[in-house]
Amino acid sequence: MSNAIAPAATGHRCLRPGCGRVLRSAKSVALGYGPKCAAKIRAAALEAARADFTAEQQAKADELIRDGGLVPTARPGVFRAVSSKGDAAYLVHPAACNCAAGLRARRPCYHSLAARILTIASRRSLVRAA
Repeated sequence: MSNAIAPAATGHRCLRPGCGRVLRSAKSVALGYGPKCAAKIRAAALEAARADFTAEQQAKADELIRDGGLVPTARPGVFRAVSSKGDAAYLVHPAACNCAAGLRARRPCYHSLAARILTIASRRSLVRAA
């Protein structure tokens, strides 16, 4: 006998609106989404995270990630970011940063955007829709 989940017997279907396909793998059943739908949801979350930032901030965040200037700390969701000049380091969370722009809080800084991008991109699973 196989340990695979029988989709017809269990009726597990993708939770993404408009999809509803039968989920066959145990990982997809546990997640509630198939791999393609999970990728679409993650892409939509990344797009939504970028929406509040200017094109310049988005470019700087992408460069920071590409250059490895954002390093996770022991605390979940908290990163250490290097300044654009390379002479300072900041503690960054997707919602806050202790750089000068982040402390002024007029608008979130690009370090926060980079932290949001890494947090979303590194999610192994998605939260099931309630």
